[in-house]
Amino acid sequence: MSSSKPVWSERELPMFFRRWRTDWQDEGLSPDSYLDFEGGLRFVLAAAWLFCPETVEYRGCVFLKENFGQGSVDDWFANLEDDRRRIERVVNHIELWSVFGNTPLTDDDRLGEELPQLALALGECWQGILSARYPDREITVEVSDEGDGSYGPTVTFWTFPAVSAFE
Repeated sequence: MSSSKPVWSERELPMFFRRWRTDWQDEGLSPDSYLDFEGGLRFVLAAAWLFCPETVEYRGCVFLKENFGQGSVDDWFANLEDDRRRIERVVNHIELWSVFGNTPLTDDDRLGEELPQLALALGECWQGILSARYPDREITVEVSDEGDGSYGPTVTFWTFPAVSAFE
């Protein structure tokens, strides 16, 4: 899976949800129902930081606030010879396996198999939010899943100043 314009259009309900709905013997239950029944508000509130991340601008770039460290970014500027696209791409890189490092991904719920769908949803959210937040920039969000399984599903982004038709 690799995409520069992430689209999560062919959603498949997660295994744990389908099992939960079957246990309740009510196929009409929706993911919203699950969140309400299982006390999910705490998790959704925390997930807001993942789906709608805070960002900072520094040296003509946009960075995820959670990943930003001025010294580290300055080192990337030196190592990558001021290539802003590559610097943003590296600093803004999120590996979902790392985000969920304390969650069993290979148990009966097969949550690890759900991560690519989550990566697409996250990428689509970032694309919309960052485009609205920075209308003067062209935003590229990349969602990928390493074929060799070394990083798992990842999401990153980089920006370019928008090109005006009047320039």
